[in-house]
Amino acid sequence: MLRECLVVDGHMDTPLRILDDGVDIGERNRRVHADLPRMREGGLDAVFLAAWVDPAYAPGGGFERGASLLAAIRGVAERHPERAGFATTAAEVRAIAAGGGIALLAAVENGQALEGDPANVARLAESGARYLTLTWMNSNELGDAAGGASIHGGLSDLGRDVVREMERVGMVVDLAHAATRTFFDALAMATRPVVVSHACTEARGHHPRNVSDDQIRAVAETGGLIGIAFMPAYLDPGAPETADSGAIVDHLERVAGVAGVDHAALGSDLDGIPALPGGIRGVEDLPVVVQELERRGWGGGDLEKVLGGNWLRVIAATDPPG
Repeated sequence: MLRECLVVDGHMDTPLRILDDGVDIGERNRRVHADLPRMREGGLDAVFLAAWVDPAYAPGGGFERGASLLAAIRGVAERHPERAGFATTAAEVRAIAAGGGIALLAAVENGQALEGDPANVARLAESGARYLTLTWMNSNELGDAAGGASIHGGLSDLGRDVVREMERVGMVVDLAHAATRTFFDALAMATRPVVVSHACTEARGHHPRNVSDDQIRAVAETGGLIGIAFMPAYLDPGAPETADSGAIVDHLERVAGVAGVDHAALGSDLDGIPALPGGIRGVEDLPVVVQELERRGWGGGDLEKVLGGNWLRVIAATDPPG
């Protein structure tokens, strides 16, 4: 079934390794969770590669750091045009996949990349970024983070300006890492689909990074999605060492059960997590997750949606103007 679906992963942190460690993901490399050969083995057709901006770069260097990571993502496609292409629209994703390549989409993680200037939203979008994660582990000038300090009591006025600008230029608002108040403040403004690119569900395990059923429903009301992360500490906070592909599917099924199959997706967070679930060595083992879904009776259109169709729908609904 895997090869019959267009498979999209909504979040990997591999660009950090590309830029800082000089890893060429065009070659098989066990220093990373994901490279082009193993993406192909795993049946992956498209992936959002995240330009994560460490808070240490801000203020003063956050925008430059984000831009450098975005350039590193584009560089992969430029060095390996026969196997990968850089995409910003759903149509481009489909075209690259149809040609046998892997579509590389870009995201920026941590609103500190904006250096406090909403005009930088358009600049990042021009560099190919399709979504921005407003916060990271730390609260920042845009809003409070899950587990971070309560600085603004939710989304700041600057954060509201940023959300408006993101919707204007066609950049998806990502609420992974957002504190609950920040989360709902942003949703109250949303006129287009919103995502949680990489998280798990609170009902399956209590963790500040997991989302409640109310949050899942609220994202679904925008037409958005929840990308399930492969982080063992999110999958099973009580016993992360036992988390496996079954736990990943448990969380996918929770999202689907609460809000419908149109709102569950993959957001593995590979190369951004210190440990992997049992039975998962890297992106090449994505078929293990698919097999577990099929074992539980998933198939046809529902499986296609969760594996990639939902991400494609959101990308298309938020494609940049023009």
